Amino acid sequence: MMASLPPVYSFPPLYTRQPNSLTRRQQLSTWIDIISQYCKSKKIWYMSADGTVIDDDRSENGKTDNEDSKKVGKNLFNNEEIQRSVSQVFIDEIWSQMVKEGKCLPIDQSGRKSNNTTTTRYFILWKNLDNWASLILQWFEDSGKLNQVITLYELSESDETLSWEFHGMPENLLYYSLKPLCDRNRATMLKDENGKVIAIKVV
Repeated sequence: MMASLPPVYSFPPLYTRQPNSLTRRQQLSTWIDIISQYCKSKKIWYMSADGTVIDDDRSENGKTDNEDSKKVGKNLFNNEEIQRSVSQVFIDEIWSQMVKEGKCLPIDQSGRKSNNTTTTRYFILWKNLDNWASLILQWFEDSGKLNQVITLYELSESDETLSWEFHGMPENLLYYSLKPLCDRNRATMLKDENGKVIAIKVV
């Protein structure tokens, strides 16, 4: 794990909330960079509210929304090598700043966007939602899929998206990443009989 993290990750003062506001601002920025870059390098979409990395363990059917199908990994805020950890109070402050900057999205147990009282984990946004939307739009344009109905499963799991950064994105996060296209009148979402979004048509 350490090989995927910058040298500052082993700097003990990083784990103690700094009292000086200017120093703490830089400290928050450093933590946000660490989280974003680590998750991007490992293609990790989730972290729990306490900082534990959650990896998708896809079954043969490719479903990723089942909580039982996720492997719990190491806590990024706990550095065993230097025996330092971040307090939950400071962890909450880091998450709050990330939400404010659009670097993560708080979600509840069901994978829906949540408020502070129901948040159990966070989607990590190493690209913001608008940038993800633009990248997905580029795929539709480059692959000649405009005006075609494409399921969220196809978008996330098909071989056609294998070389694209959004490949493997959980469907719940894909939904939020596609919403900006709907807001720009570039896309329409299609739902099943239960009201769940299952496909999208981009024009």
